[in-house]
Parts: sequence; C-alpha cells; structure tokens
Amino acid sequence: MAVDITQKITAKNRAKAAKWQQLVQRELSCLEDYLKNSLNSEDTLIQTAALGLIEAGGKRIRPAFAYLAGRIWGADRDSLLPLLAALELIHTGSLVHDDIIDKATLRRGKPTVSYVHGPAAALYVGDFLIGRALELVSVYQNERVDVSLNRTVLQMCLGELKQEKDFFRLSQTPHDYFGRIRRKTALLFAGSCECGAALAGATDEQVNALWRFGYNLGLAFQIIDDLLDLLADEETIGKPAGNDLRQGNLSLPVILALREAEGEQLAAAIRGIEQGEAEALPRALELVRKSAGPEMAAKTARRFLDKAAADLQPLPNCREKQALSSAMQDFIAQIDRLMR
Repeated sequence: MAVDITQKITAKNRAKAAKWQQLVQRELSCLEDYLKNSLNSEDTLIQTAALGLIEAGGKRIRPAFAYLAGRIWGADRDSLLPLLAALELIHTGSLVHDDIIDKATLRRGKPTVSYVHGPAAALYVGDFLIGRALELVSVYQNERVDVSLNRTVLQMCLGELKQEKDFFRLSQTPHDYFGRIRRKTALLFAGSCECGAALAGATDEQVNALWRFGYNLGLAFQIIDDLLDLLADEETIGKPAGNDLRQGNLSLPVILALREAEGEQLAAAIRGIEQGEAEALPRALELVRKSAGPEMAAKTARRFLDKAAADLQPLPNCREKQALSSAMQDFIAQIDRLMR
C-alpha cells in the first residue's frame, strides 16, 4: 500500500518537524568547530573565503541526514564527524562553483566569493573545499564511501555543465530538468544517507533503502527550493527572488507553465530577460505565479516524499528514524506555506 504523508500539515506534525532539527542541532553542535578546523590552508585568501562560507551558516541538512542514518544502527557521533564535515564541504564547494556560473552576487544573504574575489579565485576556493572533503573521508578506508562520494562529485560537475547548456533553452522538458537535479542535488542527499548507514554497519539492503530515501528526498528538496526562488521574497531565501530565472535556469514550475495557454507570453518574457530588458523578469514571475506550474510542481514534490516515506518503513524503529520522518513533515510544511 502506498504511504501517503502529503495531507495538510497539522500543528502536531509541525512540532515534530521542529523537534528533529533541535535533536540534530543539539547533538551536532561540535560539527561547526570541526568544519572550521578542517579549513586550515597556507593560502590566506582560500582560508578566509572558505571560513566565511562556513560561518555564513546553512542548514547542514546533508550532514544531518548522514548522522541520523548512521545513528539508526548505533554509529558513534565522533566517528561520523569526518563524513559529516566532508558532505558539508562538498555542498559548499558546489555552491561556490554554481555562483561563478550564475554570476550570482548573493549567497545566504552575503556577497558571493566570486563577487568579492573574482571567478578565478572562487574556482580555486570551490576546488579546495571539495578536495579537502575527499581528504577527510580517506580516514575510513571504506570503498563504498569513497566510490559514493567520488561518483557524486563527478555527477555534480556534469549537472552543472548541463545546466549551463540549458540556460534560456525554451524547448527543454521535465525530463531535462530531472536529469539536472538528479546530478546537482539528489545524488548528494542519497550519498549522505548511504554513507552514514554504510559506516554504521548496516546491511547492503538497508544501505540501499537509505540511498533511495535520500534520493527521493533530494528530488523533493530541489523542487521546493525552486518554488522558493519563484514564490518567496529575498529576505526568506537570502538572494534575489527569481534569481534562477534571471540567470536563464528554467525550473520545473517554469517548464510546466510554458506548456499552458499563456506559455508564449512567458516565453517572450524569458527571451526579454536574456536580452536584458528591465521589466521582463517581473513579468515572467507574474506569469509563472498565475499559472498551474507551481501547484503541479508541488504535487510532484509530494509524490517524491511519499516514495521516501515508503523507503523508510522497513527500517528499525528508533528516534533517528522518527527524526527522518519528521524531516519529511518539515518539507511538507514548506510546500503548504508556499502554496497558500
């Protein structure tokens, strides 16, 4: 029987969603110092820029899922710290590279590395973060962890290249979109859960179930993030609203809106954005928001969350499994708030 977790979020479920974050924040408070200590470099620019990125904050959601996955089978927190730090550094390095491609000026409410230091320096900062991450996990001498993270980094690079090629391409399909976000987002979520479980000694079947859970959660996460970019304000997301659309990155709600009756008007607005017309972005955002694209994308995200819930069901019952389930409730709450 399919697991339906996409009913409207209740006050009780909101409380559960908040508790999973409190649990992780409490138990992983030491991660921040570990991350900072991992960034020592003889190059002052690299160290200063890398530390600035970590100190700017972030949800630390990938380390959180890896930690919870490992704790289901009793993994020791300190033994997981190199993995948790590595996951955050890979993610942060990918954001630095992403900002170079997008020519972004803000990230987490602060100027990007590429804006402050230039794209060449930012490229090396991103490379340093990812290289240090792979160095950290080498302590495990675990083939599954090494293969998982190396494969993920390679796929993330391919995803970035594909995204750049697709900028402003109006003929792209949902299939193109899912191919991108699979590489750019979902595989790191999947690898986070996979590696946490693998290091804890879970069986291959259990590790594979956590991989699927993370993969489906990652797909939903990216769709929600894309909805935020289109529907939320700058204060909420820490960067200008519609930033992806400004860069020509057409997300699922936009692709779906282009298929509607007013799709040609939206296409004209997007062509205007590409040509630098000042009023084109507000017009495009208005057309997307009025369309059925956001609601259809939200329903797709909910379906991925249902799949993730089904992947969790067979795993051992414990507070960490409940926390992962509560994280999904948190995602549902985000969808509900956006679609009101």
